[in-house]
Amino acid sequence: MTKTLLTVESARTALRELLVTNVRELSIESHGRPLPLRLYTPPGQGPFAVLMFFHGGGWVTGDLDTHDGFCRLMCEWASCAVVAVDYARPPEHVFPAAVQDCCAATDWVVERGQSLRLDPSRIAVAGGGSGGGLAAIICQWASDQGKPQIMFQLLLYPLLDCLAQNPSHKEFAEGFGLTAEMLEWYIKHYVPSGTSRADPGLSPLRSKCLHGLPPALIITSEFDVLRDDGRAYAIQLKEAGVSVLHKEYPGMLHGFINYPAAHDDGKQALLFCAQTLQAQFRGEELTAGA
Repeated sequence: MTKTLLTVESARTALRELLVTNVRELSIESHGRPLPLRLYTPPGQGPFAVLMFFHGGGWVTGDLDTHDGFCRLMCEWASCAVVAVDYARPPEHVFPAAVQDCCAATDWVVERGQSLRLDPSRIAVAGGGSGGGLAAIICQWASDQGKPQIMFQLLLYPLLDCLAQNPSHKEFAEGFGLTAEMLEWYIKHYVPSGTSRADPGLSPLRSKCLHGLPPALIITSEFDVLRDDGRAYAIQLKEAGVSVLHKEYPGMLHGFINYPAAHDDGKQALLFCAQTLQAQFRGEELTAGA
């Protein structure tokens, strides 16, 4: 029997493939403009379940690098691929450009994912703040048109209503990180003049039909101007028959998951998100113990 000779280079490659998350920069076309994507894949051969990730930052700020840590952790801890979408931002590109890009990226993964060792039948979406709103919108869009099939949505302190005047918008208007003034600044940059803020493409909380949407984990922060957006959406989804798990973190501010070194709750929330994602990709029911 012929023995396979182990070389130094092949040994190095084997260890790297076993332990290291692979990261690739990609670019596709969306509505006549280039759309950068970043693909994270865990060690192994796949095909891998896919998490579509839409970054936060009020649509205006944020990019692939600002939320790179979250994507790497979800890839590693949930053993799934992550496709981070660098959607077009205002003021250069206003609504609905970001929504169009997130739709285009999701469609692209469904159509081309198998060539990248991705499993188009197991797709989840996630995002924080404005990115959480985009994730919710993509689920509604997919449900309305009957495809692609999205199996789970992970919404982190999501921005879901551009007209909201609920208690958290008043109680935490200033002094708690994201302020009401800054939120309005973001919205004014993103929403074109003459466009209704009640449009479900801007305010998915105002959609008239939430039936048939994928199960959701909604994370909210107690001291967050957007807290009541997430609370209200969890209630409305449940009333529409959608399986929902809502978890609120006491004493936390908007975006706390981005700072796990500063908050033990941030580390616990990241782990909880990864465990829940992994369970959903395995086809398990959504439970608080996931």
